Amino acid sequence: MKFKIHILTILVSALTVLSFYLVMTDVVPAPYIAQANQGRTLSHESAAFILPISEPTYFPIRDTAVAVPELTAKSFLIYDTKNEKIIFSKEPGRILPIASLTKLLTAVISLDYFSSQEIITMTGDSLNADGEGADFYLQEQIYFKDLLGAMLVKSSNDAALAIAKALEQKTGENFIGMMNRKARQIGMAESHFLDPAGLNDEGYATARDLMRLVRYAKNYPEIWHLLSLRSLDINSIDRKFAHHFESTNKLWPSMPNLKGGKTGYTDGALGCMIAEENLTEPDSSLIIIVLGSADRFTEVKKLSDWSKIAFRWR
Repeated sequence: MKFKIHILTILVSALTVLSFYLVMTDVVPAPYIAQANQGRTLSHESAAFILPISEPTYFPIRDTAVAVPELTAKSFLIYDTKNEKIIFSKEPGRILPIASLTKLLTAVISLDYFSSQEIITMTGDSLNADGEGADFYLQEQIYFKDLLGAMLVKSSNDAALAIAKALEQKTGENFIGMMNRKARQIGMAESHFLDPAGLNDEGYATARDLMRLVRYAKNYPEIWHLLSLRSLDINSIDRKFAHHFESTNKLWPSMPNLKGGKTGYTDGALGCMIAEENLTEPDSSLIIIVLGSADRFTEVKKLSDWSKIAFRWR
């Protein structure tokens, strides 16, 4: 009996030493991690996008007695930024064309490569992209920051194409390939892009993926500043040409707490919209995404009004 106890004691001691060794060799002390990363920068292109971990919360609390509004939208979602969760949705994983909401991804990629004062020349293959008239003049030279503004405020297809072509010349890469690579990096597994402006309805995304894009795009304050503007005035570099652009977002008069938004429309996609609205709670807002709507502005407003009645934040 004493011999068995002695053997067991030896085995337990050996396992303890082995476990301690494995733990110590598997964990790299923090100073060595810091030393290994000195001089190394993680770019937007190489760093994976990970959603922050948030504490679980029961808020907002929904009053199910409040009837849901009737909408024509094929898909939508409402996202609570303070509690970092989708609080209401309809088919958020449904694959649909998203029209000019595509330009949000084009903006993100271009800001990774262009400085605000970089010069872009308008060429013939970037003008009158939608057949509804050119937004610029042939060989007009414009700062990147102004083209970015035209793309996000007026939703200029010409600006989107010019930015994409200039970026292909700068990098030697295919812009559509860059778009889909960036989408995968962000986590947009249900999306596929075919052009920088969203004119091709064979491209698609989901409301859920667009929410991932919106959250990622929050790292680019230039985007949200431009999406908050009601109009924009820009000039060519030589100041021979002046342009005045009105925002395609028509929600400003009916939603006074609106922070900004991006519109999209094609015959195939119908009305699409991303809108963010401040709530009365500090540092809190709602992001509403609507796809495939016959009346995007009215339906975003309906969802906004309904949310404030149907949910309680405290």
